[in-house]
Amino acid sequence: MNKLIPGLAILIIAAIYQPHPLLADSDKTIEKSFPATSGGKLDLKLDTGGEIEISGWNEEKVAVTVDLSGRDADEAEIEFVPSASGLTIHSSCDKWRGCKVSAHFTIKVPERFDVALDSKGGGVRIEGVRGKMSGNTMGGALVFTRINGEVHVETMGGDVTVEDSEADGNVSTMGGEVTLRNVKGDIKGTTMGGNVTYDNVTGRSAGTSEKEKEMAVSTMGGDIAIKGASENVRAKTMGGDVEVGKAKEVNVSTMGGDINVEEAPAGAGVSTMGGDIKIHSAGNYVKASTMGGDVTVDAIDGWVKASTMGGDVTVMMVGDPAKGKRDVDLSSMGGDITLTVPAGLSMKFDIEIEYTKKAKEHPKIVSDFPMKIDETPEWEHRFGGDRKHIYGTGSFGGGDNVIKIRTVNSNIYLKKG
Repeated sequence: MNKLIPGLAILIIAAIYQPHPLLADSDKTIEKSFPATSGGKLDLKLDTGGEIEISGWNEEKVAVTVDLSGRDADEAEIEFVPSASGLTIHSSCDKWRGCKVSAHFTIKVPERFDVALDSKGGGVRIEGVRGKMSGNTMGGALVFTRINGEVHVETMGGDVTVEDSEADGNVSTMGGEVTLRNVKGDIKGTTMGGNVTYDNVTGRSAGTSEKEKEMAVSTMGGDIAIKGASENVRAKTMGGDVEVGKAKEVNVSTMGGDINVEEAPAGAGVSTMGGDIKIHSAGNYVKASTMGGDVTVDAIDGWVKASTMGGDVTVMMVGDPAKGKRDVDLSSMGGDITLTVPAGLSMKFDIEIEYTKKAKEHPKIVSDFPMKIDETPEWEHRFGGDRKHIYGTGSFGGGDNVIKIRTVNSNIYLKKG
């Protein structure tokens, strides 16, 4: 009799740990089709949340497939409300302890159709639809491909991608990356905590005689990359690098990263609190400032003002020296400054080096142009230390443009291009 006890115990334990049929996951699929006409509207109110895929087709109807899974799939309710203007889909689950259900909505709509979204969470993908798209999801990626229309959609926690589309409006995320690629339209992407990339994005005003519109890009904590723009660019980040390919006029600021501008024929104004600045080509003007890096301007056809608190400054002026404003104002608190100008530039020199007894070597002004160079004979006690000054003054070719350069404990080079 006692020999039966171990076997009985095993049976009891197995029964205890056997999954209860009421607690097991269940699956359910709902398929519906509703007549619809172009220009209608799909209204999604998803209290359960869920993944959403919407695509346009050339049928005059809306086809919906809902796949439900999870412990409470049978408790979820999907309500369809057709009307003359389109279709409303409402999902809900009323279990008071919370509903464990996953939903996936696959929806086909006429190509020209509006979409309104209110979801408690889940990714959204819309492809091949022309119309107005609006609303929000509480957490998931947004992907728009081959759309045409107006977009005002946000997610609280996922990446946003718009590509191969014509779209106006804005897309935003609170905690992901934004990528706009091959998009025509006045569209803006913003994020609170990720990178922003614009790749081949052109505004609708491009190529017209109207006042140029501005591409505005911002993020609170990531890099910004604008790989090609046909309009003015304004970009701001609180903590990342900024890279701008080709644009017209560029205005960029970052609190802690490098700035790289490839081409800005209408001018560039850039500033960073802690990184290097490099401008490959600019016209009209350059204004550049950094608190802790180098400033390099490979080619400026216009005037320039550049400053750094702790790096070198290198600037090359190009173009016809007799045309336009060509004043120069360069300063560094601790780096060499090199300025190259066209041979025929008309200049008035205002150059100064301040150096202390702690300087590693005696600084100097080296110029390809004739100027008067003087050095103060006595040490001057200022700001808690002893200092001397070296001045470069005079004019060349009439003195039409002021060349003002300042640095500390470093060299100044004025070269003929």
